[in-house]
Amino acid sequence: MPPYYDIYGLSKQRDKKTVETFLNYFANRNKIEDRAGQEIAVYKNEKYKIEETWTSIRTLTEVIDFGLKNQNFGFAFYIGDNLKKGIHHIILKFTFDGKIIFGISVEENRLTDGGKLIDNYDKTLEIEKTIAELTNSSKTSIQFEYAPSDDEEEFDSDIEMWRKMNEEKRKQISTYR
Repeated sequence: MPPYYDIYGLSKQRDKKTVETFLNYFANRNKIEDRAGQEIAVYKNEKYKIEETWTSIRTLTEVIDFGLKNQNFGFAFYIGDNLKKGIHHIILKFTFDGKIIFGISVEENRLTDGGKLIDNYDKTLEIEKTIAELTNSSKTSIQFEYAPSDDEEEFDSDIEMWRKMNEEKRKQISTYR
């Protein structure tokens, strides 16, 4: 399995219209509705005094409704089928602090029309901008093989961690030139 960039947008727009707008843009919405046999896993969180709970679902609408009804439950839901070309996964992360993180995963590298393997970072920048526009995200972040945050405070911390890692990477690259 190739490595993936994860592009996230944190939004206070934890509402059905925003979620549906996001899903319709990155997937064939009708074809991702059936989620029979899947579950919502809300893990224990000491900070928010939430106990672990598992909920069986049949449809994506049930996932969305559960996340909207339970504003202090944090859980991630991954969708990997019937997505637009170049998209590996859609991630909906309902946060413990009543917000939502919209995520998209794309492969780290892609083939050009000429058959050359190149870094896919330019695509991540386009997706980051699109997520921000579609979801009214107040903060965005491009990460690498990294799960979405549990709340805004952790999101801010993750942004800073990735910023520092990218600075170090740029320093290393410039040292070898």
